[in-house]
Amino acid sequence: MGLMCLAAYVRDRLPFVEVSIVEEIDPISEVLILKPDIVGFTADTIAISNTINLAKIIKKKLKVPLIIGGVHITACPDTFDNIFDVGVIGEGEITLEELLKLYQLKRKFAPSDLNKIDGLIYKYNGKNIRSKNRSLIKNLDSLPFPARDLISFERDYFSKQVNLFWVKRMVTVMTSRGCPYHCIYCGSPVQWGSVRLHSAEYIVREIEQLIDLYKVDGVTFSDDLFIFPKERLLKLVEMIKERGWERRITFTGFGRANMMDEDICRALKTINTRKLTFGFESYSEKMLAYLKDHSVFVRDNVKAIKLCHKFGIAVASGLIVGTPGETVEDLETTLAIMKRYPMDNTQIYILTPYPGTFIWSKAEKEGLVSLDMDMNKLFVQIPLSASLKFWKTDKFDFLKNRVFLNDQMKNNKNYMEMILKINLVAWYQNMWYYFKSMRSDPGLVWRIIKSSVFSR
Repeated sequence: MGLMCLAAYVRDRLPFVEVSIVEEIDPISEVLILKPDIVGFTADTIAISNTINLAKIIKKKLKVPLIIGGVHITACPDTFDNIFDVGVIGEGEITLEELLKLYQLKRKFAPSDLNKIDGLIYKYNGKNIRSKNRSLIKNLDSLPFPARDLISFERDYFSKQVNLFWVKRMVTVMTSRGCPYHCIYCGSPVQWGSVRLHSAEYIVREIEQLIDLYKVDGVTFSDDLFIFPKERLLKLVEMIKERGWERRITFTGFGRANMMDEDICRALKTINTRKLTFGFESYSEKMLAYLKDHSVFVRDNVKAIKLCHKFGIAVASGLIVGTPGETVEDLETTLAIMKRYPMDNTQIYILTPYPGTFIWSKAEKEGLVSLDMDMNKLFVQIPLSASLKFWKTDKFDFLKNRVFLNDQMKNNKNYMEMILKINLVAWYQNMWYYFKSMRSDPGLVWRIIKSSVFSR
């Protein structure tokens, strides 16, 4: 999505620039075929090592300027690698436009010129130099729609989807940037800063384009919190109903437990919203207060589940384990409420610090992480195979080569057993929901088989 937004903006403002998006498994050969003047990369923290390696290969073969952007370089610009000529910090649209104008004029990125462009990091005399911070884009409606035509939707996107609710052609739409809350593990404030919103009118125009060009039958609102603010949401719902889209499109999106009420659920139901994803994180009041900065309570989580199920909306969520100070009793509480109020899809994550977040700063002070560490240790999920292996070997193999912040419980067998029990219960509940979905949608079985067999 980020690359499509950048490409759209560049094409809109600089029509003389030809833009390609390369997302192949082996991107190097495709880049060499294109013979570009400039190559840009985006990377999160997990991908940064692989991105640097790709950049080294491309630099050696093409000897063209390389640009790096994305959440990792924004969160920790001091890790800027000299294989890149310049790094873009924060929102990249205007910064990239100015970089391309500079390159068109001088055919190089000289430090004296880079310092005049806001939102950059670059090397000068072996040192990292940062220009002024780039101001945020205030009016998101001034931006063009993402350049989805640069992605092979039919070959690489629609054909590989496995969706519920009979949906065959699902696309994602971002209706805002940023989140009004500050959870200790979340990198959204790092990348987006303050909250800015597209208008309901803009969102409707984008959906209309997606229907006309791609014949979509599903839309996922993928931003942090598309139900915020309530007034905009209700206006969007009315505009969707005016066009009759609820009869041809299935909607899904992201919510927040403390913001849910009957009005929101009822409105979402009227436009055929079939699933909402939340970050419930924990059913321990103590852990939830720590993770979500005292902004939500367990009763809010339970209320959200009840409300959604009352209106026939599926509930998905992540739950976080491994939080500092978490005890066996905290996990037992979470497991008990999971069983009492089952969700339709649950993922279990180990609390993992990413650069720029509050929990990263805390872990860094305690010597648990550093900017020169192996970032591959920052993976969050617990594979089901780890649970099965634990019951056979009685070893905590799922903690190997990963950062685990709850140091006091690292060798507590009862605590680790509870984590894996929660993981297994989530898996069983997920499978039960998929089974029920298959009963009402026989085609889902075929789509799963087609995706897993014919896409290899």
